[in-house]
Amino acid sequence: MVKNRRPSQKTLRHRRKGVSLEERRDWIMFSLRARMHVSVSGGQIHTPLERVIQILIQPSTGGDESWTVYRHEKDRQKHGKLVFKKWNTEADLEKFRTLGGKRAPRDWNWNTNVTRKDFPLPARWVRALERTVAEISVPIIAGAVEPLTNETEYTLSLWRNRQESEFSWHTKPPHAWRPIAQAFESLMQGFRQYALAKPLPPAHKLLTSV
Repeated sequence: MVKNRRPSQKTLRHRRKGVSLEERRDWIMFSLRARMHVSVSGGQIHTPLERVIQILIQPSTGGDESWTVYRHEKDRQKHGKLVFKKWNTEADLEKFRTLGGKRAPRDWNWNTNVTRKDFPLPARWVRALERTVAEISVPIIAGAVEPLTNETEYTLSLWRNRQESEFSWHTKPPHAWRPIAQAFESLMQGFRQYALAKPLPPAHKLLTSV
């Protein structure tokens, strides 16, 4: 006689009324991994290149997107590169829906739907970008202290050798950071057009409004 197996406690928790897919613990852990895959930019995988600047967009609902510029570490006359990453959140949500009440396998954490594309960047363009961005002057901290929200987060990160700076805001940046936000917007538009095989404007012209 075959006995009917009772649902496990883990399965029952996922079936409780009112618990959405986005609230499941395995999805939360998976989404954190996917967001990390989009934002991570360092490591030996990029040798002999090193990071210059990254713009990162993190909507609360997923769909994270990043654009990272790299320079040649030892020879500034050699080309750099632009790395684009995008998380297809809906594709991963659909994968989780097929589980029903079952828990996601652990190896899924290493198989996120994050697209990556690399584009070459002329060395001269990268050097011009560094010079232009270095001229931006803003206070390191600005704006009133506000509670955290679930709105889209924007982050601009910059590197020079072992130095690193990062500016992050939600939806609307502090007034004193407008130059940073304008640089972010200009770069994002320029990079998206470049990914569509359109010419990349000179760095100083791309950021003329900053």
